[in-house]
Amino acid sequence: MTDKHAPLPNSAFDDYATSPVPQSETVNGIGIGMINGGLAFAVPGLITGIQLGGSLGLEKSIFAFLLGGFALAMLGTVTGLVGMHNRFSSCMTIKFVFGTTGANFINLAFVVSLLGWYGVNVDLFSQVSQQFLLKYAGGTPDTWLLEVLFGVLITAVTIWGFKVIERITNLLVPILFAIIVYLLVQSIGYANSHEITAITPQTISLTFGEGVSAVVGSFIVSVVLMPDFSRYAAKPIDTVYASFLPFLLINSFVYVVSAFAGIVVANSDILSVMLVLGLGGMAFFLLLVSSCVTNVINLYSCGLGLMAVFPKFKEWQWIIVAGILGTVVASFNVLDNFTNFLFGLSIIFTPVAAIYVVDFFLIRQSRKYQLASLQRDHNINYRAVIAWLIGICTSFLSNHGWLTITTIEVFDAMLVTLPVYYLLSRSKIRRKRPEVAK
Repeated sequence: MTDKHAPLPNSAFDDYATSPVPQSETVNGIGIGMINGGLAFAVPGLITGIQLGGSLGLEKSIFAFLLGGFALAMLGTVTGLVGMHNRFSSCMTIKFVFGTTGANFINLAFVVSLLGWYGVNVDLFSQVSQQFLLKYAGGTPDTWLLEVLFGVLITAVTIWGFKVIERITNLLVPILFAIIVYLLVQSIGYANSHEITAITPQTISLTFGEGVSAVVGSFIVSVVLMPDFSRYAAKPIDTVYASFLPFLLINSFVYVVSAFAGIVVANSDILSVMLVLGLGGMAFFLLLVSSCVTNVINLYSCGLGLMAVFPKFKEWQWIIVAGILGTVVASFNVLDNFTNFLFGLSIIFTPVAAIYVVDFFLIRQSRKYQLASLQRDHNINYRAVIAWLIGICTSFLSNHGWLTITTIEVFDAMLVTLPVYYLLSRSKIRRKRPEVAK
């Protein structure tokens, strides 16, 4: 049961940013999965595949893709169930768990990370667009003009909300998938024609655990923010479709193809690889469409995050502000430290998902969140904040070899954060029992 007093959207642009989604607005899980599936075709994903393939070799990188993808799918299903049962966005969910004030810091951190992804995609779009235009048109506009035009397009699409995003991704994902299949076919043909007999690593710079962490890091923000989309899921099974389709199936396939293509061409630059393999105009289409889909999703969740922190403004207004800020972030060259960026995301946000999953299913025992409770709860849930910080420290310690459970940082963080938050929360309940007895 949703909150009877929950406010409805003021306009078509508000998209239930701070209120639960009604059952009448729900959709099937395949449609939701296609939204995150669109992220798999983004250029940063292709870069991740190429970098891990070059560092680990094809065989080890495939295992890393599958293990990381399975972990993302499982975690995405669980976080998705939280969103489906409550019908609230992820940033509102975090408010119920961390307290209003405590959640504001975390939600702002999410906003910063989403702006980082937005900046990466805008940066990639402008760089590759200029290379294509120089090659095929003999000239190109200034970088800032390309970035502004791209930002206006993304912002205009995003303000229309979830339903428009779902329709666009359902239309475009099959086309993007076909282009990746063509990339695979061309890679196989290139390997056969150049008599490549062994697929070996180009460089050795990452461990297997770091590779899995990079895979998880590439989508961990989407998993933690899964309630933004799963709140529209009609049934629990829809969250399974919405998680396994993009995170395990589509994402792993794209990673494997890009890793294989990079290894056979012996090049770590995605644009050069696609040009060598004869994609040409299709490469530019893949860049344009995937960048649009990715940044629409980033901007959508960013708007929800800002709305949760500053509810006095409208969601569409925050989307415009975020679009402007994201374009500015593109000038910071986040792409230069892309792998470090992914690892940073994984160690910061994985514990958040673990905490709100424990809170809903074990502490609250699946009792739905109510908006009225936000006014009664403490401003900061210190137990959640402590568990979060312990989870982050665990990742750092695991990465440096000082504390090892599974050799994979993000898994270690989850294995520590889950029981820590549960035990801290249970101790709170036991102390309160004498007061309740009175």
